[in-house]
Amino acid sequence: APVAVAPTPTPATAPLSPDCRRMYVHWCYIMTLATSMVNSATLIQFDEVVMHMTGPSTKGPLFLASGLAARGWHNLGTVGAFLFGCLFAGLATSQNDANTPVKETAPWLIMAGSMLFSAGGMASGNEHSCLYIAAAAGGILNGLTSKMTTFRVSHVTGTVTDLGLLIGKGLGASLDAPSALKLRDLGVLMTSWLFGGAFAFWLSNFMAVGKVIMLSSLPVLALGVKGLLKPYAKGPWKL
Repeated sequence: APVAVAPTPTPATAPLSPDCRRMYVHWCYIMTLATSMVNSATLIQFDEVVMHMTGPSTKGPLFLASGLAARGWHNLGTVGAFLFGCLFAGLATSQNDANTPVKETAPWLIMAGSMLFSAGGMASGNEHSCLYIAAAAGGILNGLTSKMTTFRVSHVTGTVTDLGLLIGKGLGASLDAPSALKLRDLGVLMTSWLFGGAFAFWLSNFMAVGKVIMLSSLPVLALGVKGLLKPYAKGPWKL
């Protein structure tokens, strides 16, 4: 009679350490600054946003319905590019979800940073297709941070919603320690987003918008390199 062989148990995924998870939240601050700079830069040069999909997803059907087919398909293409970037982020975290080792996400951060740098170069040549590249990069960043921390680096609607909910809860009752920390993080993310937009506009007075986009890619690339070489929280700021 055949002997039954017990299946080899799959080893449990080691949870990401609290320090590394906290480090990723701090990385979100930096990525939010970068995505906001890109979003403002494309708005200045092309009158289009690439990091927040509410606008393109509204404009796409609107322009198609009003007979402006080229603009309508362009906006829907931006949404598709962002979705494609999120698909890459889902692939990067498919095995371990929120416990994906930081080092495994680093190549995707480098990829997103490289795409932003390329999009900046294309913007300098006034190539509209740079918007798709930038949107896909934004999808990678937003997808990774959503999975690793639950925070998003370009979804202002969600950030403001959570901020309002926690402030309201704090007014009506007391916030526990995790909620108070989340409120602080959301406040920093919102501040980073607002500062990034203003900073990009200020920089555009001194350099081409394409160079602003290229500049915004540098901190993303730096985070990716840090994740490859030293994928652990370091220093009092846990960066």
